[in-house]
Parts: sequence; C-alpha cells; structure tokens
Amino acid sequence: MNAPMNMKPAALIFGRDDHFFVDNANRVEELESRRGLLILGPDQILHPLVPRHYIVRKGKVRISQFLDDGREITRAVLQAGSVFSTQETDHPGDKPAADLYILSRIVIMALAETELWSFPEKSLDDCKM
Repeated sequence: MNAPMNMKPAALIFGRDDHFFVDNANRVEELESRRGLLILGPDQILHPLVPRHYIVRKGKVRISQFLDDGREITRAVLQAGSVFSTQETDHPGDKPAADLYILSRIVIMALAETELWSFPEKSLDDCKM
C-alpha cells in the first residue's frame, strides 16, 4: 500500500548504543507517569505509530529490514534502555550507517515478552540520547 502523494515517507531511527535508563535514571519516574505502555508477546510484530518515540523497558526487540531482492537482514537487536523513533522524513532512502531506515521496509518484532514505553513526538527531546 502506497502513501498518499501529500504524505512524507516514514522512517525508523535507532541508536545502537543507547542506555536510556542509565543516562536518565533521575527522569524514569517522571517519564513513567507520562508513557504509553505496550506489552508484546514472543514473536509479536509491532506496527509503530508515526511520529513516536519508543523505549525498550524489558525484553528484546529485533529490527529487520527487507531488501529489494527479498532478503531479510537483522539490523539490530535492541535491549532494555534502547530507544527508537519513527518520524516523517523529507529524505527518503535507507542510511544504514546512520541507523535510519524507511519504515515500510522494516519489521519490528519482540524476541520474548517485551515491555515498550511509548511517547509522543518531542517528549524525549530534553533527555540525553
């Protein structure tokens, strides 16, 4: 399914070395009161909202990309404390070195029971990431 002509493509961005709960330990309680809670079962696929921030609170999430030739590549396995975001982009195209991928080519799957915290756009802008 293609996006309407006036919509920008959506992208997924993640940081491989994020340690959110270490870097923001003093903010966890505050953010917990404002977060949306998502519980995923093993092998459950996440269909993320755009734009949104997600923090892996417990468990692991695999981010895979489908290439044009049909191959699937695991780009990352994110653990507790990892952050990923979805956003609209003016620059369509995957940039693996920047950990930015077109969302329509990505599968986000829980590897075991997983808890994600979900936040609206800009909610985490004042957090170190």
